[in-house]
Amino acid sequence: HVLPASDRVLDHACTLLAALRMGMNVDALETSTWDIPARALRGLLYSAGLVDSQWMPIPEPARAFLEAPRGQALVELSRAWMDSQSFNELRLLPGLAFEGEWRNDPVTARQSILELLTHLPEDQWWSLPAFVSGVSERQPDFQRPAGDYDSWFIRRESDGTFLRGFHTWDEVDGALVRFLITGPLHWLGIFDLAAPSAGAAPSAFRHSGWGQALWHGSPPDLPKESAQARASSEGLIRMPPLAPRAARYQIARF
Repeated sequence: HVLPASDRVLDHACTLLAALRMGMNVDALETSTWDIPARALRGLLYSAGLVDSQWMPIPEPARAFLEAPRGQALVELSRAWMDSQSFNELRLLPGLAFEGEWRNDPVTARQSILELLTHLPEDQWWSLPAFVSGVSERQPDFQRPAGDYDSWFIRRESDGTFLRGFHTWDEVDGALVRFLITGPLHWLGIFDLAAPSAGAAPSAFRHSGWGQALWHGSPPDLPKESAQARASSEGLIRMPPLAPRAARYQIARF
């Protein structure tokens, strides 16, 4: 069951920017139709310099992002994520609670996994469990300074157990590797995913048709936003998928 990469992150970003401009609560935006958690998307927008520390859109950067061709806008988001010091994938892992004053380095962890992924040939499916197992065997300390598995206070939410020691690697470090591949790298159009059946967890991945272009900072060739909005006599406004994001942002705000 193939889950192809898409550029839907751009449309979700437009929706979120409008919602933040209106002062809406991000938690209210979590719906079954979104394939990206709203809090994670908000972090991507912050990494790209589109919202400030109060989560309000910054007018000029937001306008430029919404008016940019879709390919260019997707490149901007993906490059901002790859270099971001503020986007902390570890803290976004579901089912885990983080306590104490310790800090992790998301850039070092992210770049270590991205470097490993660059060596995988294109046009071929790769087993996600096998890749995670390979990281565990060859580079397990990719995010742990000096192999420290005891000083980070990470608790499993389901039963309150603290995950300390190397034997918990798969629940924390392995989960982070899986999240990087099935989360940002998929949301940003770089990897296709595949699962054994509809609704099952992804078990394989490969470079998408845009993957290498995005990886190297080149805009993929995406459709132009040339569709027109339609307004009914009842005052209902319909925005087709390829209506200009800048127009949809302004209409959504008001």
